[in-house]
Amino acid sequence: MFSEKIISQEFPEVVEWFREHLESSSESMDRSGAVCPFAGPARNAETLDFRVAEVADRDGLSELAALMEENVEEFQKIDWPAGKESIGALVVVIRGLPENQHFLLDDAQGAVKDIAVRKGLMIGQFYPDCPDSSARNSNFQVSQAPEPLFVIRRMAFHDILFLHDNPRLFAEYERRFGHYYTEHGERNIDPRFVELYHTARGDFSKSPYIDYQSIDTLLSLQFPNTRAPAEMTFYVIGQVKEMLFKLIYKEARSVRARIVENRVEDAIVHLGRIKQEFDTLSSTWNVVDTLSPADFAEFRDQLGEASGIDSYMFRMMEFMLGKKSEEMAERHSGIAGAEENVRRALRESSVYDVAVELLLDRTGSAVEKQNYQDVPHDSSVSEKVLGAWTSVYRQRDRSDQLFRLAESLMDVAEAYGRWCCQHMLTVERIIGCKTGTGGTTGAHWLRSSANHRIFPELWQARTLV
Repeated sequence: MFSEKIISQEFPEVVEWFREHLESSSESMDRSGAVCPFAGPARNAETLDFRVAEVADRDGLSELAALMEENVEEFQKIDWPAGKESIGALVVVIRGLPENQHFLLDDAQGAVKDIAVRKGLMIGQFYPDCPDSSARNSNFQVSQAPEPLFVIRRMAFHDILFLHDNPRLFAEYERRFGHYYTEHGERNIDPRFVELYHTARGDFSKSPYIDYQSIDTLLSLQFPNTRAPAEMTFYVIGQVKEMLFKLIYKEARSVRARIVENRVEDAIVHLGRIKQEFDTLSSTWNVVDTLSPADFAEFRDQLGEASGIDSYMFRMMEFMLGKKSEEMAERHSGIAGAEENVRRALRESSVYDVAVELLLDRTGSAVEKQNYQDVPHDSSVSEKVLGAWTSVYRQRDRSDQLFRLAESLMDVAEAYGRWCCQHMLTVERIIGCKTGTGGTTGAHWLRSSANHRIFPELWQARTLV
């Protein structure tokens, strides 16, 4: 542990900053007390551990984040004075970081904060032009220090000021300090802490937009396993795709309901929306295409056996459209929440089932009611379906409701096919012919999947017209 005296020989302005800036009260804060309630007690108890870290010319964000993470681990190994562990603070002054790279400390702190908080620690970054404002006064830039540095300490009760806006981080705070708000009585607690605590719990509204869209929850769900920049791209796009799978599944259920209610015009509207949603899904591959093989290799090992083939929302979406598979459903066996939902989607009627039932009823070719997908496509029923769709097209009546339903279904089928082809091309572009995760053969498996056509008789009818 460096003493304050030793560190002051090289960085006297840092020690002076701790004494004058962090310990002293500031009128600009519009309150009494020290800017940082930790600094004074830690200095008096001699539990400020000062260290100096060198960075090389080529060091960047990844190296700074790694340095912070190393010191988070180091903090836990320090032999703090007995009874004073709670106010120990590790101050790491960074030497050699160019002024135009000081801001990288912000991104490094953001990358490591979650790791620190889960260990019951807090980490803060400071440098000459740091734009961070005080939690109580947005006009007071509290994190401006004479030298670039970061500080690690144990989480404290007042850290609600810094942890209230992220549900995951707030959960760590509540686990440690939530009982204070019930056992000690809120009248004895700083009103600002009480307000932030209840807002974080969802007891108070933040804003109509944030509350309506659950923005805080949504933005707190990204947890890449590495600091490779490309992983966040891969991670977020994956989540976007899952949300779109859910949206298409819900829209498909609406299509099915509208058809059985004989509200075909409304069903056509929903099908048009699904087509656009698939177009949006396909465009997500354009973003993933920007990852080079080397970019993906930086974090691929972290995926382990994780694979999109095990997306239960994707499977439910496919089943609801009519592409059903017992084999694919079996992959979700034993997974609570997923298994029952996937099995239900497998068993219930699909969009194509009810569309075919409507077609056969209106063309006088009705057959015994059943889930059409369970009927082999070379059966007499499949021949009736193909003949009925072919007849609709041969009539060339674009105002006919069945014709417009057929074309809307084809819009969805084509958009789905484009999604599958784009998926195959993206995978081949990034990993070539390597084995895929999840036990698949990668691009080879996707190629066979891309050859599948949903609503098959609608495709076959084009050959006959």
